[in-house]
Amino acid sequence: MAAVGVVGATGLVGETMIKVLQDRSFPMDSFHPFASGRSEGKNSRCHGRDYPVEIITPETISKGMILFGATSANIAKDWVPMCRDAGALVIDNSSAYRMDPTVPLVVPEVNAGAMTGRESLIANPNCSTIQLVMALNPLLELGSIRWISVATYQAVSGAGTPALDELERQQSGSPPSGAEGRIHQNIITSIGDPGRGGFCGEELKLMSETCKIMGIDVPIYASTARVPVRTGHTEAVAVAFDRPVEPSDAVALLRCAPGVIVSEYGAGPLEVEGIDDVIVDRVRVNPADPSVLQFWVLADNLRKGAALNAVQIAEEYLRRSS
Repeated sequence: MAAVGVVGATGLVGETMIKVLQDRSFPMDSFHPFASGRSEGKNSRCHGRDYPVEIITPETISKGMILFGATSANIAKDWVPMCRDAGALVIDNSSAYRMDPTVPLVVPEVNAGAMTGRESLIANPNCSTIQLVMALNPLLELGSIRWISVATYQAVSGAGTPALDELERQQSGSPPSGAEGRIHQNIITSIGDPGRGGFCGEELKLMSETCKIMGIDVPIYASTARVPVRTGHTEAVAVAFDRPVEPSDAVALLRCAPGVIVSEYGAGPLEVEGIDDVIVDRVRVNPADPSVLQFWVLADNLRKGAALNAVQIAEEYLRRSS
């Protein structure tokens, strides 16, 4: 067993990480919640005990410690190198190191072999990427993929506690005041500001991370939107193969995939909130092109899309390092 810490313990993802660590009885001999100075004086509860929130410094890190990161990329760039130098294992949920070729980007059900058990840093993918590759990976047995199209409808919790608070304010009749703008009864068609070329960061993450995790190099056409849902991301996916495919073959592969539930009658974010599995819904072949498979993918963005996947990475790491 090792000392375990959550960096960003008082945020939505950090709190969910602590819950998942307890749910899965993750082995630890001590627990350390870390957060910014704004959380000074707060406690985090784990296994029935309150732990005071700490500020992460070289003195608070020990060799062999397992740290789960739930901070922004800019903040991660400050604390991650310090913790690696101290001999800790960091599993970072931010985008800071995902595309670094020396850092594994892992969804355990898809590419656990990217880890050796000797790393000091493993990156946790973007929430929308995780559920997408969970659905795509089993389908590789159908043939070679020519292209992927994905449109996401992402819950407000993906933007953190302030965005959720803003949604609740607007639902109660208050005018918009948060960075998300008007989200109640609305759809925001860019998650973050579009950059050069018109793509927002969320779209670029989906395109680059999916190829890295799956070891493929194919065009991915991504469009991402924020919708007035508290928790649970929904994705509409189309995949073109190099040959005609049968929906029944795809369903059979998905039913055998770990962490995947197949639905046939329509599903929504409320069906995935609080569960660990990814739901793949309404698998069908496009009548205009029998090589194009279409389906929906849904997942709890705080659990499998962030906290659960990070803890699964740590579990797999421990198996490989033992």
